[in-house]
Amino acid sequence: MIEINNVVHSRVDQHFLQKVGRQVLAKEKQKNKNFSVALVGEERMRELNWIYRRVDRSTNVLSFPMKEFGLGELVLCPATIRKDAAKYGITFKAELHRIFIHGLLHLLSYDHESSKDFKKMSLKEKRYSSFV
Repeated sequence: MIEINNVVHSRVDQHFLQKVGRQVLAKEKQKNKNFSVALVGEERMRELNWIYRRVDRSTNVLSFPMKEFGLGELVLCPATIRKDAAKYGITFKAELHRIFIHGLLHLLSYDHESSKDFKKMSLKEKRYSSFV
């Protein structure tokens, strides 16, 4: 189950996120895993980014792996994702799709700290982004 909590009531296609999440989980052989998604505003995301990463700005996604609760929780900031989409010249939906997959891969224990891990995670991100 993929639970989505939209606390900013931003226009986000929740069914789209659930579909993408189910597809990625199936490809990763984690079909029965649960996770939650919180959609928050820029100020809340800035607070969370400061508390957990000591970075004093909003970000597009934070991942909180918590195996005792399924995979954990993704926190997405639609406002930041919209700004990033405009900066990259792509649609909000395309950037949301990419960022959602990126965060979900973190919940699935992928990382991008080393160049080898970065390459592996990037390849999966690109492959899964082509599903929809």
